[in-house]
Amino acid sequence: MAPDQQTRNLAPGKCVARKAERRRTMECAERFEIGKRLATGHYPVTVDGRPAGFIYRRHGGWWAEMPGMTHHTRRPDRETAAAELVRIFDLGHKPSAYARPVPAPISSVTLHIPELRLTLPNLVRAAEATARLAELGWEPLHGYPGADNPWHMRCRLCGWKGRRFWSHLRGRNGDGIPRPANRHTSCIPTYLHAEKLRQFQAQQKSTCTCADRHPTTVDECRQVLTEILAAGKDYSRGLMMQKARVILERCSASSVRAVALRTALDKLTADGERTSARGAHDRPSRARRSLGQPVT
Repeated sequence: MAPDQQTRNLAPGKCVARKAERRRTMECAERFEIGKRLATGHYPVTVDGRPAGFIYRRHGGWWAEMPGMTHHTRRPDRETAAAELVRIFDLGHKPSAYARPVPAPISSVTLHIPELRLTLPNLVRAAEATARLAELGWEPLHGYPGADNPWHMRCRLCGWKGRRFWSHLRGRNGDGIPRPANRHTSCIPTYLHAEKLRQFQAQQKSTCTCADRHPTTVDECRQVLTEILAAGKDYSRGLMMQKARVILERCSASSVRAVALRTALDKLTADGERTSARGAHDRPSRARRSLGQPVT
């Protein structure tokens, strides 16, 4: 949708505010410069030639971040996010330290990105996505960020590391075909992909053979989900993360576990259980329809 049409679809008050914001962005466009994207997904921004902070995309919006400030401001596009840093700069705020953002270390307990609400549907989606990635020859290096946000992962075919979107890898309209077909630049030849991926799928077991056993049956998964839900009702996020570990960490039967988790969640929902703080009902998952499908 074009910017002008977006403005016409807004309420009158919001329309005026959007036009004013666009005008301010145009006025200070010559003052800011957006640098090249970093490995963390952040773009450094300079204002009047001086480092001012970073902008990054998350969940459909662009966020402006100045080091030293705890509040990050959301804007509709990257230019207005950079212009927000100009506004903050003009208010007298200066970045306390201009260092590249460093991702927090990920342990087996923190495999779920904190930006996502810690709900049962989100946890099950994360388990389905990581299980399908194992079949597709990818290893996630960070927690599940949502379908349309960049996900840091490693290619198990050649060792390349970079960011991919789960919405691309899960396929379109449930076809289960990952895109792009060449995976990434400098990967092994495309004609070798199918055999390698068949080997990865053959490594999947029907039962968990890990040292620390993970739930793979519907009853076991339902028990874990019930415990996570109970921890959430007690506002114990730490306990929820600890319980979520057994359904998010790597498992030899991750595909079986993901299918069992989805079935268990559907049963909980059918029984009237509130699967989140707001009782939100889960939507059908495209990852579920692609689990176990051969990769050609």
